[in-house]
Amino acid sequence: MAEVNNGKPTKNWLTTLVLCWFLGFLGVHRMYAGKLTSGFYMAYGTIFSACALVLNVYLGAACFTLMAAWWLTDFFAISVKKFRDCYGRDIVSDKIGE
Repeated sequence: MAEVNNGKPTKNWLTTLVLCWFLGFLGVHRMYAGKLTSGFYMAYGTIFSACALVLNVYLGAACFTLMAAWWLTDFFAISVKKFRDCYGRDIVSDKIGE
């Protein structure tokens, strides 16, 4: 049964920010917000970057740079409360349902 919340955010802003800071390279904050596909791509990109780093330092460094840019963009968006969940709602509240 679908949860009805009248457009209110269902995810905690501080939790999203902390997840992004500590596990952002693995896309955990995106998965928490319901963005499973992009969270998987972020995790896959990080794992690919680590493997590429073993094979070729320059390729690995370039891949890690791209992943870092994606992570920093998300962290900045969450910090200024402009990050959206999978339903397009801003995650702005420190309390669920507020």
